[in-house]
Amino acid sequence: MATVTAFRGLGYFCEVEVVPAIFGAAAGLAGLLLVFLGVSISTFQSFAGDAPRAATARFRRAGGWILGAFLLGLVTVAVSFAWLLSPHRALRDLAAVLFAVELAATASAAVTTARAVLWR
Repeated sequence: MATVTAFRGLGYFCEVEVVPAIFGAAAGLAGLLLVFLGVSISTFQSFAGDAPRAATARFRRAGGWILGAFLLGLVTVAVSFAWLLSPHRALRDLAAVLFAVELAATASAAVTTARAVLWR
């Protein structure tokens, strides 16, 4: 009888493969967030120095959210690195949860950057 692998239960993964993948992917997403931050900062700096605060408010707000997502990515990388040094289930689970949150934050940062830069 063939084994169906399409419908695996939760928790069916090899932690030896998952955490290094999270480590690399989290670092890659953090780099992508730096690109989004650079776009927001360069657009913000394209305004004149005497531009009203209201005109640049959304760029400052977007930059803050993107910076927060970047820092979350660094925390995810740090937790994954800690697991590589001392493998514990709690660190593995925390790395997986943080990566899921970082993925959502990266998507949100992409939308925020596009809205702030393209539809201003």
